[in-house]
Amino acid sequence: MFQQTIQDVLALTESSGRAEDLLACARTRIGECERFEAAVVVVRVASVVRTFTIAPGLADIGTWALGELGEEMTLRLDTTTDLQARGFPGETAITSLLILRVASSDTAGAALVLGHSRAWSFAGAPLSRLRTIGQVVLRLLVAPKSGSSPDDEALKLRNEVTRLRAHVATLENEVIALRADRKKS
Repeated sequence: MFQQTIQDVLALTESSGRAEDLLACARTRIGECERFEAAVVVVRVASVVRTFTIAPGLADIGTWALGELGEEMTLRLDTTTDLQARGFPGETAITSLLILRVASSDTAGAALVLGHSRAWSFAGAPLSRLRTIGQVVLRLLVAPKSGSSPDDEALKLRNEVTRLRAHVATLENEVIALRADRKKS
């Protein structure tokens, strides 16, 4: 799964020229690991909440989603009853909802929100991979206050992926060495 996540990051950084391209790439990358029907990235900067649509169907839930997430890292609502109990303001076709906190130093709160019409849709979702995708999309959509451009953010992410690949290679070599030592014993 780690290699797939690296591929996700690379694909997203390569598509970071325009927001539309980035969101289309995010839709593809999320769809490769989890079925969903609607998806947004919700961002609060100061008192303004912005919604970036990955797949239509959750347009007006930004403030609600961030409020329901509160201080939690993840919120999964699996049935219509769960959604109604929390006052879900979105379309009635959505039965299952996954809200993952993503963060950036330039935001007062952000989340990746996925919706599906099937109950319990996100019970086995790969949260780490989804959160990474959401995190990268957020970083590329919201340029840092330091004046960095989305291209600078893409370069930083590419450098981080290179560092992680080198670390993986080191760990793989250690595993090979440990296996060889075990066989000698």
